[in-house]
Amino acid sequence: MPIIIQKFGGKLLENPDQIRRAADYIIRTKDSGENPVAVVSAPGQTTDLFTEIARQITDNPDEREMDMLLSVGERVAMSLLAMAINTDGRYHAVSFTGSQVGIITDTNHTDAHIIEVKCLRIRETLEKGDIPIIGGFQGVSTDKEITTLGRGGSDATAVALATALGAVRCELVKESGAVYSADPELVPEAVYHSEIDYNTLETLTSAGAQIVQPRASSLGRQHDVPLTITSVESSRGTLVTDRNMEVGSVAAVVIDENLSLITGDTVDAVTNDQSYIRFAINDNNAKYIVLTNSIGCDNALPVTLLTIVGWGGNINSKVVKTSLNALSIAGISPIAWSVSGGAFSLLIDSDEGRDALKVVHNACLKNELIKS
Repeated sequence: MPIIIQKFGGKLLENPDQIRRAADYIIRTKDSGENPVAVVSAPGQTTDLFTEIARQITDNPDEREMDMLLSVGERVAMSLLAMAINTDGRYHAVSFTGSQVGIITDTNHTDAHIIEVKCLRIRETLEKGDIPIIGGFQGVSTDKEITTLGRGGSDATAVALATALGAVRCELVKESGAVYSADPELVPEAVYHSEIDYNTLETLTSAGAQIVQPRASSLGRQHDVPLTITSVESSRGTLVTDRNMEVGSVAAVVIDENLSLITGDTVDAVTNDQSYIRFAINDNNAKYIVLTNSIGCDNALPVTLLTIVGWGGNINSKVVKTSLNALSIAGISPIAWSVSGGAFSLLIDSDEGRDALKVVHNACLKNELIKS
């Protein structure tokens, strides 16, 4: 029976009803004659909640202990999902941690890289006709310590397992269920993409789109993993392919919110702490640093990063001109902007970020820079 990796995002596992829907999805896959191997993220906002609790105790939590803490969320999800499948009665599911199935990582706590996947216990479980449920986001280091794989690390777990098991496809089951030209909850006019190439996907995720962990996307391309982004309830999904796509000039417009901008002397004061630096952007030789966390920074300005991503790593001058003209007409003045790596990035005051997203997306759509 062909092996199918099915990774479930945390928003799909927030409550018992959603967990039962995920269980039904897995059961339907088993009924179809395929062997599902499920990978789960922590339910809902569990990881953020644990992180916040740790920060209330100490401003500088030990990274080893953070890995021990954060790995708990996936263990909750995997055991509850296994219970839901077993309660149905048609099949038997068994939950495993990353270390139990031999996901071996380097020794970097809180942002480890997978270096080997052994999969012996998964194969034994499949041979018995059972369904393995794997806690994503975690592994065990070469020093035999629990490690976690960074934000979105369950995606990397799924792709690594697909590679090791020779899966016929890897499904990333997410709330959105597909890739669009913008977040459809923020931009109703967003265009659905049935296919997207790895180059474009990686640029989107690097720009802040919560689609696939950038590391997982890179791993998928490297090992030629058949990757799909889908949902529990819809047949509509997006196939990720190595084939270069040319569907208009713009693939998507992405916003990354809750960032902080600092300039001037403050830049030099914080650049020693690399963990907070998001990226540097230059405009007329002025230096801007954008942070995901502005702790210890005076006069940090809340900003949104707006990124227009071209297909296949390319962006053309018409996209830049159209976007800037549309923002000017709307009375929105970017703080700074830059063209790099197939993307046009603008810093926008946080109060205007979502308005800027709609303005730029709809201008690109109207000028046929975005095409279905």
